[in-house]
Amino acid sequence: MCTQGVIQLIGKAVNEKQAAVSFHLLPGSNPEAMGCFLAIWEGNRSLSTSEALSIRRIKSNELFGEHLFDQLSIGRKNYTIGLGIDKGRETETIVATLSLAVSALLNHPLPTVCSNIRVNADNIGTDFLIAHFNSPCCNQIKANKKWIALFHGEFNPSLYNETNMIATSKAAPYQYSGSIIMKNIPKGLARFETYTLIFGQGLDKFGNLDYNKLISSCTFIVWRSKIYIGTSATSLLLAPSPILFNAI
Repeated sequence: MCTQGVIQLIGKAVNEKQAAVSFHLLPGSNPEAMGCFLAIWEGNRSLSTSEALSIRRIKSNELFGEHLFDQLSIGRKNYTIGLGIDKGRETETIVATLSLAVSALLNHPLPTVCSNIRVNADNIGTDFLIAHFNSPCCNQIKANKKWIALFHGEFNPSLYNETNMIATSKAAPYQYSGSIIMKNIPKGLARFETYTLIFGQGLDKFGNLDYNKLISSCTFIVWRSKIYIGTSATSLLLAPSPILFNAI
């Protein structure tokens, strides 16, 4: 069982001119350090903020809130609403999107795509795990490095400063969904222990993983799985599947 935490984005068209949007970031996030923003674009894809019709920067310590986009032509034009990080930077990235199509019904929830990470019970070995991630497919100015990190215990604010970090692994640039294998985990994964896997995007100015930019989490307990007992990453035989990326 995996308990997920995601950046939530919910919205609806309220009339022919306005769309209401609400957001909820992960506990302990710093929106200012993340460079969080909301934006709306005409069309079916999110682009850079320089091409947006309207932008609303999310203020420091504002973990949840609402915004109203107006002066729209709802029912006549398609729009995409996105929640992003790193506004105005080369690594500007959208982590959640809403689709406001011409066919959208007033006061009905809009289709959403949110970044998430999960670990299935049968993808956990004695010293490795396979994580499955998804994020919106969108245009980026430059690839924002996606990565995962494993921590002991449940999700808590100490994750933002790397406390109890066990292992990390990176995905390939411009990979929006797929799987990542984290292998040779130091001391292995202990049965009946609780761990949290986080999904992050971006590096700091020194090229290290930027723990300010957490966009999803998955907390799980290691139970008996089909591949756990007596199986290690070096002996695992994988069937054809999406590309798996090695640990850092």
